[in-house]
Amino acid sequence: MRHLQRYIAMMLLVLAMSAGAQTKSSGRLSAWLQETIRHGSRQNSISSTDKSERRAETASMLTTVFVQMNDSLDDKTLAQYGCKKYAQLGDIAIVTVPLDKIDSLSQHPEVLRVEANDKAHTTMDTVPGITNLLPLYEQTSAHLPYTGRGVVMGLMDVGFDLTHPTFYNNATLSEYRIKAFWDQLAPIGDTNHLPVGSEWTTGEDILSRRCSTDGHEQSHGTHTTGIAAGSGFDSPYRGVAWESDICLVANADIEDTALIDKNDYYLYTTATDALGFKYLFDYADSQHKPCVVSFSEGYRPYMDDDDRLFNLFLSRLVGPGHILVASAGNECQEMTYFKKPMGVESAGSFVRVFRPKVSYRLLSDGTPVVRLIAYQGKDVVDKELRLPMDNENWQDDLLIDTLFINEDTCAVSIDRYQTPFIKGKTVYQIQLTANRSLNRLEHIAMVIEGTDCEAEVFGSSTNSFGNYDTDIRWNAAEKSHNILAPGCFDAIITVGSTSHRQSYTNVNGHVISDTLDPEAGHVSWFSSVGPTMDGRTKPDVTAPGKNVISSLSSLYLEAHPNETSNHVQHFDLDGRTYVWGALTGTSMSTPIVAGIIALWLQANPTLTPDDIRGILQRTCQHPEAQLSYPNNLYGHGEIDAYKGLLDILGIDGIQELSHHQPQGVMLTTKDGLMHLQFDKTPSEPILLSIYATSGTLVHRQWLTTDSQQTTITLPVRSSGIYAVQLTSQDKTLTGSQLVKL
Repeated sequence: MRHLQRYIAMMLLVLAMSAGAQTKSSGRLSAWLQETIRHGSRQNSISSTDKSERRAETASMLTTVFVQMNDSLDDKTLAQYGCKKYAQLGDIAIVTVPLDKIDSLSQHPEVLRVEANDKAHTTMDTVPGITNLLPLYEQTSAHLPYTGRGVVMGLMDVGFDLTHPTFYNNATLSEYRIKAFWDQLAPIGDTNHLPVGSEWTTGEDILSRRCSTDGHEQSHGTHTTGIAAGSGFDSPYRGVAWESDICLVANADIEDTALIDKNDYYLYTTATDALGFKYLFDYADSQHKPCVVSFSEGYRPYMDDDDRLFNLFLSRLVGPGHILVASAGNECQEMTYFKKPMGVESAGSFVRVFRPKVSYRLLSDGTPVVRLIAYQGKDVVDKELRLPMDNENWQDDLLIDTLFINEDTCAVSIDRYQTPFIKGKTVYQIQLTANRSLNRLEHIAMVIEGTDCEAEVFGSSTNSFGNYDTDIRWNAAEKSHNILAPGCFDAIITVGSTSHRQSYTNVNGHVISDTLDPEAGHVSWFSSVGPTMDGRTKPDVTAPGKNVISSLSSLYLEAHPNETSNHVQHFDLDGRTYVWGALTGTSMSTPIVAGIIALWLQANPTLTPDDIRGILQRTCQHPEAQLSYPNNLYGHGEIDAYKGLLDILGIDGIQELSHHQPQGVMLTTKDGLMHLQFDKTPSEPILLSIYATSGTLVHRQWLTTDSQQTTITLPVRSSGIYAVQLTSQDKTLTGSQLVKL
């Protein structure tokens, strides 16, 4: 065992020496690219016998990156570094570049920054009532006032079943609504404007694909698209903006790695995702329609500002009629953060990881000491390791050491890098690698020491902390600061989850329930919370995300016929078995919010992200009244579609107008007549008032009836959208509804 321990220590020294050969670029390279280049160098140094082969392989690999540059850096100069440009917004371009050219590209005097990050991971029948959607729809088989018509619903996701009947206009299947589709994992097409994959732009061609490349192994995108825009086919599970046009991008997430050729692995980065967002907005622009994009994925940011170019690029993509909505993440399953304040000697928590390797990020304005303490039992220290961050043993910003715990080994590697965007602070990447799963070792506490500095340590749901009674001094960990990127960016409308449906019955007759949420209607136990790493309040808004029922992939069912525990209904059509099923996460709440914003864009196609935030601030419901809003749990609160629409139309200030619909009556209009269908015969007179969107009262009358049905002739001459207010001593008959006259 001691031989193994010495071997591990020797390997760490080899890695450190290989890392030392790398050229530094004064913060021009993002941390992920630095680590990617360093990883390639380490791989080349491990075996001299295949060194030339590995270097040739690395040289042939391309990656997709953001490049920020001065005006004088032209395409011809970029081409000298093997770059090919696919998009440019202002001084930020998205290019592909050989891995072995990135460092030299970053040192060009006209290059300000080169950046990318790794791939992201994935994060309806009751929804309309919860989010107050029903008043936006006129309850009749005729066209509804606000259904998403004339708006493009863009989604970038994984696992699309392109044949699901919910992606047609209705049960007659007379119109296919997916208008364009870029599959980034498909074999490269003959187009020159896409760095990966192929696109299809006619319904016939899209249907011929049947599914995205990963559609047999994933179903996530089928579900989110159904939530945002599915027609529901012949079911209660209709999506929010069910008459919108649909445009899709199938990107690559972490679970798609097996489908990617190893030589193409680094082509799939955050820069590729940015091209996906641009593709969706570009399609909408080509149709002269507003667009909202829903993205139910995310990744752990290095530090918010270390993804600066991604953030800036997206901020330039959004604007009037261009809204981007992303999930906050599901990172609150574990404790992911602790802080040592200035003037406090030490703070820490225990490593809680169920695998041999873990990675944390430390941000500090000084030079703290990282201390690792291994315990034999309660309060009994076995071994410890102190690593001062001003240690002279740094080798090209890499510090290595080993913690020996009886017969076990825990290797420690700390990368240090300066980020030009967080002034006066240093970022440390701390990696622990054990000879077996860390949870099987003795409890290991990570402690940060130093009264003269402030330090924050960031983990994730898979790189988490635990506050144990092994040593109660080290119980500083908390569930916070875990909003994923790109949701942590300014340009994004970021969505958290609330929980309403606590259980459902699946196709096997089993009741599926989850009792972790203490109270229905409150923020979900898993939903990521703010603040962001740089202290901003996120998420922006919440919506139902637990046990949301929508479409699932028939191709996935075909490949996995026994995985039906979350299926609530199967139905056959044209020789295929299709699925309605339940999924949980901020992935589900995000397309709900995106769908509602599509309805709002139908009312006002020029809304901006700031306009949306203003509407949310003025109209969201507050699930916990004792809290102040916005906050880091709910943002501005839970979205209210109807109140938001009233705000957009400028009639929310009418004192007599209710912000909810009446529950005991269904109201429809047709050919100048208004028909009212009551649940029971009214026992009290009803005051009916009709308002124009200008706020003008255009008609008022008392209704008395001895029947459950009544029809009145409307004196309104001009066609358009009107608000109908019913007022009665019977509270079930009091409320307002928008109608199309």
